[in-house]
Amino acid sequence: MESGERQPFDLRDEPLEEAGRRAADLFVEINRGLEQRRVAPAVERGALLGQFEGTLGDEGVGLLKTLEEFRDKVLTASMGTPHPLYLGLVNSSPMPGAALADLLVSSLNNNGGAFHQSPAMTACETEVVRSFVRLFELPATAEGMILPGGTWATLQGLVLARARAIGRRAPGPGLRIYTSDASHFSVARSAFVVGIGEDDVVSLPTIGRGELDVRLLADAIAHDRRAGKTPLAVVATAGTTGTGAVDRIADIADICQSNSLWLHVDACYGGAIALVPELRDMIAGVGGADSIAVDPHKWFFIPVTAAMLLVREAGLAARYFDTAHGSYIPGDGEVDAWRRGIPTTRRSSGFTVWAGIRAHGWRTIRDAVRRNIDLTRLLERLLGERGFVVLPDGKLSIACARWEPANVAGEASDRLQEEIVRRVVATGRAWFSVVRHGGRIWMRFNMVNLYTREKHIRELAELLRETAREVG
Repeated sequence: MESGERQPFDLRDEPLEEAGRRAADLFVEINRGLEQRRVAPAVERGALLGQFEGTLGDEGVGLLKTLEEFRDKVLTASMGTPHPLYLGLVNSSPMPGAALADLLVSSLNNNGGAFHQSPAMTACETEVVRSFVRLFELPATAEGMILPGGTWATLQGLVLARARAIGRRAPGPGLRIYTSDASHFSVARSAFVVGIGEDDVVSLPTIGRGELDVRLLADAIAHDRRAGKTPLAVVATAGTTGTGAVDRIADIADICQSNSLWLHVDACYGGAIALVPELRDMIAGVGGADSIAVDPHKWFFIPVTAAMLLVREAGLAARYFDTAHGSYIPGDGEVDAWRRGIPTTRRSSGFTVWAGIRAHGWRTIRDAVRRNIDLTRLLERLLGERGFVVLPDGKLSIACARWEPANVAGEASDRLQEEIVRRVVATGRAWFSVVRHGGRIWMRFNMVNLYTREKHIRELAELLRETAREVG
């Protein structure tokens, strides 16, 4: 090499030991200092994007400098999702064991699509699937796999529903999927990818907090058959994202069975109530589903993304997905995950789920689910005592409320709810959102948090009362 020419950089020269210690310190700082930081950072999008513009070039700054920048620039401008008063989207505070496991998953970088590329982590995922199969009372022969999000799980479930009905041929018009108008938007999105147009996704009106009207479902199926349509599947919801409504799964399962329809249950949010004996009746009949989507990264307190699809019929997925083989991919006769699902390469998130539960136990999750529900009911009671209108019949960890002064109505009333949310979020002391239900805007509080306690809920109730009086 000529004199003055730059020596090639060797990653082995990086100060791994010191970087590891500093990363561990940051991990502790994040988890121990949850309430010392704002929930939502006070940032302006353009300014923040500008901070990072031009930071990537030929020459790196090294591990230690990058960790320093994380602490000074990234952490301070990040959403405090684990904060006790993050009550917004269905994003949970992850169990420490699972968060640490993610570092190890990234370090080994095993491809979870095949056993020979991730032997131990595949074994961990297999045990996770077995445990969830038992949890949802599916047959012991049922199969499952970790997927990168609940939308993927619903998509793969609907692909299998279509395949079982018509094989691999393209669907024609009139192949119908039924769900409620409170179901997650991923149902319609997945149907579109499956090849079912929006006109054939039947979105049925709901009752109560957003439960699918079972009588309307039966009528719609019968009407479509008479009209020459082909009913394919029903998507029931165990815990709607907006209001936490739970469909009558057992009744829907009976309708599906009598009509030979595929039943997919979206239990991405509410599936964790299966852990709580006194709540299991709410999802009675879930074991009769053909497929179940559940997100461990929601109410099971695993880092994003770790979703799961469980499928009742063994071998069905391989029958339709295992259509091509790369000659370069070895095999041992077993049907690996890449041969029975949409992804080929997969992050080994099954180990993350396994490590979180192994480290902290099902009891930690069960106790947190119970506590979240109890605290949500407490929030409803406190808000009712302070003059808010509370959406009745809450069962899960979602509360909805409105501030309705006598002199404000209609769209002005809806804007009032949004203004209260905006002002509270601007304080940095809490984060939550709004939802449209029954034609009105409601403030929506969703608790999937390991760290929320009664003192936080009382603090929030007072903050809401003060803000509502200022605004209203």
